[in-house]
Amino acid sequence: MLLVAFDLEGPLSPQDNAYELMAIIPDGRRLFERLSRYDDLLALSGRPNYEPGDTLKLILPFLLAHGINESHIRQVSAKAPLVNGAAECVQEIWARGWQPCIVSTSYEPHALNIAAQVGIPPDLVAATKVDFDALEGAMTEDTYSFVLTWQQRILEIPADDDEQMQKLLDEFFWEHLAKFPIGVALDLPVMGGRRKTEALKGFLDKAELTFKQCAVIGDSITDSHMLQTARDEGGLAIVFNGNEYALPYGVVGVASLDLRAILPLLEIFANEGVEGVKEWVAQQKPQGEWDAHYQVLTEESWQNALSVHRRFRQAVRGQAAKLG
Repeated sequence: MLLVAFDLEGPLSPQDNAYELMAIIPDGRRLFERLSRYDDLLALSGRPNYEPGDTLKLILPFLLAHGINESHIRQVSAKAPLVNGAAECVQEIWARGWQPCIVSTSYEPHALNIAAQVGIPPDLVAATKVDFDALEGAMTEDTYSFVLTWQQRILEIPADDDEQMQKLLDEFFWEHLAKFPIGVALDLPVMGGRRKTEALKGFLDKAELTFKQCAVIGDSITDSHMLQTARDEGGLAIVFNGNEYALPYGVVGVASLDLRAILPLLEIFANEGVEGVKEWVAQQKPQGEWDAHYQVLTEESWQNALSVHRRFRQAVRGQAAKLG
C-alpha cells in the first residue's frame, strides 16, 4: 500500500489559480508577481510563523478591495486545464490499490474542482480555507481607499529591487494593514510549508502508513518542507518540473510533459524501495528533446537538472512557471 500525495498547481494542473484570480484586477498580474516575490523573501529569511505560500493571505486585501470573492475563484477554476495524463495517472494509482491525495496551497474551491476532475474525493484533499463573507464584513470604507492607494505604490517598485520591495511591503502589511479590521486576514493558516507536512502526516496516520510507504510529488517552494521530510524519513520525494526551491529537496526529478512519467517510479518504489528507484533512474537516457528526463537529485546534481526542468516547466505552465 502506498500513499501518493500530490501538490496540485504544477503536477495536476498548470494553472496558478491565485495568479489568474489577481488577473481580474487591473495590473493584477504585476501586483501578484511582486507579492509572490515578497512571499519568497519572507519564507527564505525565516520570518517567524510565516510559511511559503502565504501569498494567498497577502493578496486577500487586494482581492476584497476589488470585489473579488469565492464565486470568482470557482469561475477562474472552471477554466483550469489538467496536466497531460493527470487524470489517467490518478486512475492508475487507484487501480493498483494505492491511495492518492492532494495537499495544496490553493484556495479550497479550486482544489476541490481539480480533485473531482482527476478522481480524488474531497476527504483526501487538504487546501486553504477562506471565509470570504467574514472578510468582506471586515472591509471598512477607509480600508478600500487605503488598500488601493498602497496598491499603486507597490506597482511603482522596480520588479528587481528586492530590498525596496521588502521594506515597503513590510510597512504596508505589518505596520499599517495589521491595525485595520481586515488585518485578521494576516492570521489565515495557508496550506503551505510545514502546514503541508502536517496535513500529509494526517493522511498517513488515517491510512495507518508511514513515510516509507509515501510518495510526494511537488514542484515549488511551498512543497520544499514536505519533499524534504518525505526524503529524510525514507519516502519517495519526486520533483516534477520543479524550480530551484524544490529540486534541492527531492530524491528524484522528473521533467515531463505528461504526469504518467512518474508511474514507473511509483511501481519500483512499491516493490524495491527508494534505492531501487535511484538505480532505475540512473539508467534512463532520454532519446528526444521532449522525452521525459529523470535525474537522481543530490546536492550537486540538482543544479545540473535545473535547466531541463525550467524548459519543461515553461512548456507546461506558461506564465505561471516564473512564480516561486
